[in-house]
Amino acid sequence: MEAGTFPDAALQQYIAKYFIPVKFISGPDAEQFYRYAVFVEPTLVVLDAEADEVYRKIGFFEADLLIEQLEKARKKAERMARKKEGVGNH
Repeated sequence: MEAGTFPDAALQQYIAKYFIPVKFISGPDAEQFYRYAVFVEPTLVVLDAEADEVYRKIGFFEADLLIEQLEKARKKAERMARKKEGVGNH
């Protein structure tokens, strides 16, 4: 994914603004692959602040489509956070 997508400046700016990217490498990070049930590369997993999965994509995306998908994931995470906050306030 790095070779074709992540060098895109707009994508880098978007990720830097809204996400904390973490990269795991198969082999040395095998424990994390099992933890997040990643069996195919590349796999992109988006977690919310409580480490709950909000989005998963297996395969490659063009940068503009990835930004679109990440925006949907970000909004979903916001909705999930509001819902969790509401549950504790009743």
